Amino acid sequence: MIRYRKINGEFLLSQRLLIIAPHMDDEILGCGGSILLHEDKSQIHCVYATDGSRSPAPLLPWTGSIDSNIVEIRRREALRVMQEVGVPQENLVFMNFPDGALSRNIREFRSRLGDEIARIDPSIVLAPFRYDLHSDHVAANRCARAILSRENRDRSLLEYIVYYRWRLIGSGDVRSMIPASKFLTINTKSVAARKSSAIRRYRSQTETPSDWQDQPILTAKNIADRCGEDESFLLSNPNEPLSQVFGKNRYRVVTAYFLQRVGKRRKDQLVAFLKWLSQFRGKNDA
Repeated sequence: MIRYRKINGEFLLSQRLLIIAPHMDDEILGCGGSILLHEDKSQIHCVYATDGSRSPAPLLPWTGSIDSNIVEIRRREALRVMQEVGVPQENLVFMNFPDGALSRNIREFRSRLGDEIARIDPSIVLAPFRYDLHSDHVAANRCARAILSRENRDRSLLEYIVYYRWRLIGSGDVRSMIPASKFLTINTKSVAARKSSAIRRYRSQTETPSDWQDQPILTAKNIADRCGEDESFLLSNPNEPLSQVFGKNRYRVVTAYFLQRVGKRRKDQLVAFLKWLSQFRGKNDA
């Protein structure tokens, strides 16, 4: 049975790490400061699960199209970002599963990820938060948990938390529902400017390269939020139910999660449609 240790910041920043990034930019958003503070960047590895082919993509298909070169663009961006933060190129693995469809390729992804974990043999695996709002992030988390739950190794799993502001949680912050004994923060303020610089290397996400875009995927506020606060991690036990960590708050968290996950994209699409409709009527009236 896998053994779990209490992880502190000093331990995290000195160990062999494997970061599971569903998309190019997740690794730097969730773990960029910790990467920069790590004692030995050659001990950091990253698996990019998808090809990033659906970001940026229009919410309404008739308003624009995806750049035909976006897969290669995002791959080049990831290589530049990781070079800037000091992670060797040979430590990066691009699995190229279709963006947005990781759950439909779950068996192959789990098999390939298991092979990479065995090959790299990290002390700590970092995966997206269990209740993230993107299906690819959820699939990556579930696969990591499934693989590590079957291992008989002294290996730990941390879930990195990027988007923690939940309107349907009383405090507005899902991290407040995590017991202190399962919660780890890394003070990354000393490298905040360098993390911000690295994020901005993802120009496809931080600028508006398509004429149909009103704003970038990652706005200046998004970047400031991600770089101005400590990085947050949940110490994960793959052998316990997902909601167990939240104790008496688990039903509230699970309910809020499903409501937000179902509602967010539909809300965004409705807003985009109303905006398009207003512009369409304005052109006809003119």
